[in-house]
Amino acid sequence: MTIYVTLRFIIRRNEKRMDEEEFINFCKAVAFQDQGQEIHKTYSHIDWKIWIMANRDFIVFDFETGGKNPHTCQPTQLAALALDGRNFKPKGSFNSEIRAEIDDEKAIAAGLGPIEQGALNVTGKTREAIDEAPELKVVWNKFVQFVEKYNWKGTTFFAPIPVGFNIIGYDLIIIDRLCKQFGQWDEKKKKQKIFHQIHKVDVMDNLFCWTEGDPSIKSLSMAAQRKRMGMPDDNAHDALQDVKDTANIMIKFMKIHRAVYKNKNLELENTFADGKTYV
Repeated sequence: MTIYVTLRFIIRRNEKRMDEEEFINFCKAVAFQDQGQEIHKTYSHIDWKIWIMANRDFIVFDFETGGKNPHTCQPTQLAALALDGRNFKPKGSFNSEIRAEIDDEKAIAAGLGPIEQGALNVTGKTREAIDEAPELKVVWNKFVQFVEKYNWKGTTFFAPIPVGFNIIGYDLIIIDRLCKQFGQWDEKKKKQKIFHQIHKVDVMDNLFCWTEGDPSIKSLSMAAQRKRMGMPDDNAHDALQDVKDTANIMIKFMKIHRAVYKNKNLELENTFADGKTYV
C-alpha cells in the first residue's frame, strides 16, 4: 500500500495528473528500472491497473426533502463528503440548508410537491427555518463547484463516483432534475454531467447483495444498520450525519471487497472455461 501513497505524492509534487497510459508507464519506470532494485523487490507485485481503477474520488451525498416523491419533492438540505478513491480518507465536506416553497398552493402551481408534515417530523425542520434558508440555485451552484473540485481532469470519465443510501431510487433522480434545471445536463446522452456517468455506489443495494441469504436480516433501512453496527442515531435524518454514517458503512464494505478480491482463493480467470455454468 505504501507505493500508492508514494506515487500519488510524487505526481502531486510535480503538479501533474496523468492519463492511464502515462501513469502505467510511469509506474513501470519507477518499479522496474535497473537502478531501482529495492523498489522493484518491494513493489513488483502491485497490479497497476487495479490502482488505476481507483483513480476517481467518491462523493457520498444525501438530500433531505419535503416529500417522498423524488420527481417532485423539494430539497431542504444537501450534504456531501468527498473521499479519496484509493484510501477512503476524507478530503472535503459540504452542507447547506435549502429554501423551499412553503406555500402549498404555490408549490403545486410550480409543479412541485408541497412540504409534507410527515417529512418535517422526520427531519425536525420547520417551515419557518426552511423559508429562511439559502435559495436552491445558490446552494446547487456551490455544490456543483464542490463536486468539480474532485474531478481532476474536468471530464465525465474522471468525474467522482456518487455514493449514497438508496440513491438509485431517490437521490440520483433529484440530481438529474436539478442538472436539467440548472444546466449540468448532457442532452445527447440524457445524463447528468457532474458525477461519473457509469459507476455509482448505492450502499443499500450493496447491503442487499451481502445479506440477501441471511434470514436474520429483517430490514435494510439506515435505522436498522445503525442499530446493527452500533452507531448512534442522535442526529439521524440530518443530511450531514446521514452522509457520515453512509460513508462509514460504505468504507467498511469496500475494504471487505478489496480484501476478498485480493484473496488467493478468489479465482475468476477461466471460471466457465470448462462449460460448467449456473444457468
